[in-house]
Amino acid sequence: MYIPEEFYMRNKDVMIQFIRENSFGILFSQVKGRPFATHLPLLLDPDRKKLFGHLAKANPHWRELDNKEVLIVFQGPHAYISPSWYVEKQAVPTWNYVAVHVSGNCQIVRDEKKLHCLLREMVRFYEPNSPLLERLDEEFYVKLEKTVVGIEIEITAVEGKAKLSQNKSPETVRGVIEGLNNSKDYQACEVANLMQVLLDTMDKK
Repeated sequence: MYIPEEFYMRNKDVMIQFIRENSFGILFSQVKGRPFATHLPLLLDPDRKKLFGHLAKANPHWRELDNKEVLIVFQGPHAYISPSWYVEKQAVPTWNYVAVHVSGNCQIVRDEKKLHCLLREMVRFYEPNSPLLERLDEEFYVKLEKTVVGIEIEITAVEGKAKLSQNKSPETVRGVIEGLNNSKDYQACEVANLMQVLLDTMDKK
């Protein structure tokens, strides 16, 4: 991923939290020599430096994932930025966004008990108090487990980009935040919130 110096995310804890809050990623590799992508939720274990997830067994992607290098993209909020919000008179439209890319080596989870635990952990992560956790050993759910394939990704690299107008003056940043907040778009407001955090940091320096 192309990352100019001012947009580079360096805080490991921030990226970990970002992945957890935006855990529905896109898994990229190749199938039959061509680019292939699968959208799926992934659980991050930062201590073991691994990601865990599962694909439908009907999805051909998993058949070419074992012992292969993969790329996962986690996309955060993003929004169009109008030059009309800038203090500078000469400016062009752009796009602000946050994204984290994870590279790693993928392994297929072949052990049924390990897959069962993986699926249980996913339910626990997304729905901690779910009554479903008490029912996952029932025949119906065990049967459905046979329709999915678990994956375990050993992380080899993580890089994040937060393009939030850090290369602009505080006055322009305030104008962009105001413009985004006037939008009815949820993601635009989320970008404005992230920019406000950065602006508050700048003001304290």
